[in-house]
Amino acid sequence: MIRVVDGAVTSELRRSVLRPTWPPGTRMHGDDDPAAVHLAALTDDGVVVGACVLLQRPFAGRPQLPAAWQLRGMATAAEQRGQGIGTSLVEAAVVHVTGQGGRLVWCQARTAAVAFYTRTGFVPHGAEFVQAETGLAHQLMYRELFGHPGSSDQ
Repeated sequence: MIRVVDGAVTSELRRSVLRPTWPPGTRMHGDDDPAAVHLAALTDDGVVVGACVLLQRPFAGRPQLPAAWQLRGMATAAEQRGQGIGTSLVEAAVVHVTGQGGRLVWCQARTAAVAFYTRTGFVPHGAEFVQAETGLAHQLMYRELFGHPGSSDQ
């Protein structure tokens, strides 16, 4: 099940997957932002196995769509990958953003995750770049949303 939760609920999973060299307990992006929306994929017994953060932020690649949200901190526990958790999180994020009047979701996808985002309706924008904080290659990607939850331009 996917739920909106407090950032503290998903922070450690996001840190361990996305910033494994950071010390345990380090605050992650969005944890201190009261406007951030944290989504958690939970097992039946409440264990966090996936997470993402949504932040209402403009996307420079589509400035004509001001109701844009950034998807950040997408993480799935290693032992749970390949079971559809990431796809469920993206779809829950789309439903949430659409419900808030959002018209676009965008992300900075690690190059290794571009195929995943493509499968979930995102398209690349611009050239690949090296993200300064991680030193890893990334690709800006976006998904335009239309009038109903779960819809896409695909």
